[in-house]
Amino acid sequence: MANNLSIVEKSAKMRTLKADDTFQLALKEITEQQVAVFVNADSTTDQREEAHNIICALRKIEDYFDSVETDEVMYNHKLTKGESAP
Repeated sequence: MANNLSIVEKSAKMRTLKADDTFQLALKEITEQQVAVFVNADSTTDQREEAHNIICALRKIEDYFDSVETDEVMYNHKLTKGESAP
């Protein structure tokens, strides 16, 4: 289903998620939980590595949202220039 969305539709959905307070709260709380693993002196290397991987994954999600928005900006710019875009 998501593969059939236009750039504009996908970007709108990403903006909706980014603006959703519950979604943002979940991201914040998960990040804080993982940071707590780093500051806990009793954390094992494996626990710290897993926390690092989770934080990296959350950043990738945020980066993806930003890239979709950038794609829409570029698409809209091409439209105003009269070029065809996907």
